[in-house]
Amino acid sequence: MKNYQRGDLAKEILKGLALGGFIIACFALPGLAQVFTLFKAKDARDRYRIKQAVSGLSKKKWVKMCQKGDNEIVEITEAGRRKVLEYNLDEMEIKIPKKWDGWWRIVMFDIPQTKKRARDAISFKIKKLGLYPIQKSVFVSPYPCKDEIDFIGEIFGVRKNIIYVRAKEIEGAPKLRSHFGIA
Repeated sequence: MKNYQRGDLAKEILKGLALGGFIIACFALPGLAQVFTLFKAKDARDRYRIKQAVSGLSKKKWVKMCQKGDNEIVEITEAGRRKVLEYNLDEMEIKIPKKWDGWWRIVMFDIPQTKKRARDAISFKIKKLGLYPIQKSVFVSPYPCKDEIDFIGEIFGVRKNIIYVRAKEIEGAPKLRSHFGIA
């Protein structure tokens, strides 16, 4: 089993559940047999770590465990699915093509004060993705990022407040080209 940092094993179990929906743990083997197999548990210490991770996920109500016949089912909850989306958000990156296509991507948003936390989080995440701020809520990138922007908007429930524009020309292009290292 891989040497996971604190919280990483639970994160991987949750992601695995999100992909598969549920895991059946047979009682014929010591509980959570398929999870042990999935994470290549070699010894009692590895099995203990997995049990603790699943137990922690259950306490946070990100997974639920139920009995079906001789099987114990570990299933992801809706709250667990939302958490997986947050993990995906944390790991999101814009793929930088080898050659720039000559188009600028401009992302603008006008999110109401009632959703200030979402506005601040979106601004932070857009900057973290590498978009350059040209105004308080206007960012630019030379790389395709529509899918990432759509995903961020959906996660925070404000997609309708975000505008994505592709433009051939933009004022201050030499400065932007220099910032992004584009010839």
